[in-house]
Amino acid sequence: MLEQAFQTHLQKEQFWHAGDKVVVATSTGVDSMVLLWLLSHLPKKLRPQVIVAHVNHELRAQSTAEEAYLRRFCQEHALPLHIQHWAQASHPKTGIESAARHFRYAFFHQVMQTEVAHYLVTAHHGDDQLETLLMKLVRSGELHEMRGIRQVRPFKTGTLIRPLLPFSKQQLRDYADQIGLGYYEDQTNQAPTVLRNRMRHAVVPLLKQENPHLIQNANRFSQSLIQLVAQQDELTAALLPLLAIKGHSTAIEGRLDQLDALNQPQQRALWQLVWQRYFKALPALKLTQLMQVQQLLANPQKPQGQVALNNGVIFEKQYRYFRIGRQPTADFSVETRTLTVNEWLRLKNGEQIGIFDIDHLPNQVQRQQVVWLAPKDWPLQLSALQATDRIMLDKTHHKTIHRLWIDTKTPQSKRQNAWAIWTPNQLLGRPDLRISALFNHEQTGKIRYILCYLED
Repeated sequence: MLEQAFQTHLQKEQFWHAGDKVVVATSTGVDSMVLLWLLSHLPKKLRPQVIVAHVNHELRAQSTAEEAYLRRFCQEHALPLHIQHWAQASHPKTGIESAARHFRYAFFHQVMQTEVAHYLVTAHHGDDQLETLLMKLVRSGELHEMRGIRQVRPFKTGTLIRPLLPFSKQQLRDYADQIGLGYYEDQTNQAPTVLRNRMRHAVVPLLKQENPHLIQNANRFSQSLIQLVAQQDELTAALLPLLAIKGHSTAIEGRLDQLDALNQPQQRALWQLVWQRYFKALPALKLTQLMQVQQLLANPQKPQGQVALNNGVIFEKQYRYFRIGRQPTADFSVETRTLTVNEWLRLKNGEQIGIFDIDHLPNQVQRQQVVWLAPKDWPLQLSALQATDRIMLDKTHHKTIHRLWIDTKTPQSKRQNAWAIWTPNQLLGRPDLRISALFNHEQTGKIRYILCYLED
């Protein structure tokens, strides 16, 4: 009998202690009504304090009757009841199912806070598990998406529990009919336009004919897959230090030097874990995206490149470094500015450049470069730098900025809106290029200065 099987399951899993408060999400469908009945009729040594939470979505004409029925049921069984209406004026024109779910769970959390309850219990059952796995297989087949419904998982500051997963929908319906328990059928569950309904009515019955224990197999597969992925994540986490990741407000950056020691499956698992840790609010990466990243990293003919990921986030290869984040926008334009001795000049993007004499060097400097300047070399100006500009390497040799960028492995993001320091007659340079046309040794008639640079 279902009652005994349910009690045995609770004794085995020990989801809560007797007397603990649990909020039961109840819709008046057969699943949640059976769950509510089973919980409220448990022997005292297993019974929690049951608190009922119901959302009237105002989506169907029978919603009013469902609410009235649940009020009577809870009054007859002395169960505390919380009801919330989702006003029709708040219904979106599209994505109503997702919006309804968000509204429901926000309300359930509110009830948990009000009642100081640490557990939320829902009536997901074995058929839900099987349908979910089949839908995920149809939609993607991605390993990280194939994990089914978890029996226990964190929810806000508490725990979400689904104690009916071992049982089939038919078992719940048969039990309700056996004890004369009333419930309401949601007619939208019959609509063939919904993938889950097509799975429920056309696919699952055929599969159950092949194996009556299919639901147990589905639960076993889901649990094994969850454990397998968790083990993979644990092993992969040990590899994270290889990337030397540094986080910023909108992106992360790191090194690629150590990746050659990993095989391709290890690399894919590593990038997926990085994505899950730093971009957890976004959908998981697909296998095709991970393979595109690998192909870019393995291509020696392409020292720089990008791969589009999700929601406008890109993966950038910058020689032996990487960056994951949204495409940087050009938030400033290089304007011609004049440098004043012993004063910082701050750019709109936060970079600072200054020319200082030896007696007035600033305390904080990221890069610096010695230059020798004569009176004719003034004023110094900051101005835009182009790839075709040329800089003197010594008294007889010069090089284009484009070639110098390649030699210094300057990433594309740094080449955009690039600037440099100019004398009235020639390009002087910039500290990160580590070269100056006014050579770094004492020269007659010239004074030594230090070109200093800071970056936020």
